[in-house]
Amino acid sequence: MVKEDQVYVDLSSLDFDKLKAAFSKSSKRNSIVFNLQQAVEQKVQQMINDNPLRLEFYERYREIIEEYNRGKSYEDTVKAFENLKTFIENLNFEDQRALRENIDQDTLAIFDLLKEGKELDKKELKAVKKIATETLENLRAEKLDIDRWRESRMLRSQIKTLIYEKLLWLPQESYSDAEVGQKAADVYQHIYTMSKRQSVNY
Repeated sequence: MVKEDQVYVDLSSLDFDKLKAAFSKSSKRNSIVFNLQQAVEQKVQQMINDNPLRLEFYERYREIIEEYNRGKSYEDTVKAFENLKTFIENLNFEDQRALRENIDQDTLAIFDLLKEGKELDKKELKAVKKIATETLENLRAEKLDIDRWRESRMLRSQIKTLIYEKLLWLPQESYSDAEVGQKAADVYQHIYTMSKRQSVNY
C-alpha cells in the first residue's frame, strides 16, 4: 500500500501501476502529485548538475508544473499525474544513457558538449566519444587530482592547453579550427564549474 504522505525519491524503481492505483483511490491526489513533484525536481536538478545540456528537461518539468498550478481541478490533477509519469519515464531513459554509451556520466557530459550543434555520422561519433574519454582520463591522471588546482594560474593554463591539444584530434571535416577552440573553452568551463561544485569526482 502506498502512503499518501510518502516522498518518492527513487524514481528509477517507482512502481507506477501501484502508484496509479493508489492515486485513483486517494482523496488526497494533490498530495501525491506534490510528493511526486518534489522527487522529480530533486532528480532533474541532480541530472542538470551532472550535465548542463539537460536543461531542456527542467524547462519541460516547469511547463508541467505551471500548467498544473493554473488549474488544480480533478482533471488538472489527473493530467499532471499522467504528464509527470511520462516525464519520469523520459528522465529515467536519459539517466541510463551513459550506461548505453558505455561511459560514465562525467565523460557523457563532455561527449555531449563536443557533439552539440553537430550532425555526425557513426564513425565521427565514435571518434568524438573516444576523444571525450581520453581527454577526461588524461586530465584526471595528470592535473585534476592536484589539490586546489583552480587557484593556480599555471595549472589552469596547463589544463586548458591539454584540453585544446586533445580536441585537435576531433574529425577535421566536421570541426573547424575556430570550433575546436570554442569546444575546448566549453569543456574547460564545464570541468571548472563541476569541480568547483565538488558534486562529482573529477
